[in-house]
Amino acid sequence: MALTKKKIVLRIVIGIAIFLALAVFVNFIPLFSLKTAGMKQFSGSWINVYYETEEAAARDVFEYADGETAAIAEKLGFTEKQDINVYIYDNQSTMQTKKYGLIAPLLGLDWYIGDNIGTNVILTSPANPGKVHDYDNNKYAVLHEIVHAYVSVINSRVELWLTEGMALYLSNGEPFNRDILNSSYIPTFEQTCTGNPIEFSNCGGYIFAHTYIEYLEKTYGWEKVLELIKSQNYEDCFGKSKRAVYDEWVEFLLNY
Repeated sequence: MALTKKKIVLRIVIGIAIFLALAVFVNFIPLFSLKTAGMKQFSGSWINVYYETEEAAARDVFEYADGETAAIAEKLGFTEKQDINVYIYDNQSTMQTKKYGLIAPLLGLDWYIGDNIGTNVILTSPANPGKVHDYDNNKYAVLHEIVHAYVSVINSRVELWLTEGMALYLSNGEPFNRDILNSSYIPTFEQTCTGNPIEFSNCGGYIFAHTYIEYLEKTYGWEKVLELIKSQNYEDCFGKSKRAVYDEWVEFLLNY
């Protein structure tokens, strides 16, 4: 009798495991292909753009992004086009499922309009920007994500703090002034090491990360910045620890 109960429990556990595995598989089906049926393409000098039906908005994004990417690519050390593709979706919910699967609409991510997956950029069409953003927010967000994509070519495992710092510094970071320190705390060393996008945002990453890159460039030069992105080895790049460079950056902010 005891053996029978064990078998029943085992079957239940196996059944639950199979169900969960299938649920996870089904959830992530949208990630199997970033292209949706019938997508059309614009090919540029530095990027490719794929879009659904909102052609005018897609062309606007394409012309802006391809023109601006030239200077960014050169700054990052590229002399020719990389395999950078931008996928523009008519609806925000479609874009979100390409990152988080079918569960995405249930996560309440109204602010989430774009992202990068390696060298691929996913973006909500400016024609339908969602509840939180407007046309221009979505249009100009593409450049931030393109920087991420190009940085990922240099180092596909680059730390969050560095890639966000680069994207903000080279595209849409807000100008920093010392008065910001009256209302925002400088992220701790541990917070600058996070790999969690939510923690990065909550600790003020979008306010401060680009100033880290600014400090590195002003102090050590741009070539050292690129070297750090590639190797992430502070001792080799600067002859000092990551913590020591953090402390220098804090001093830089306090005397901004």
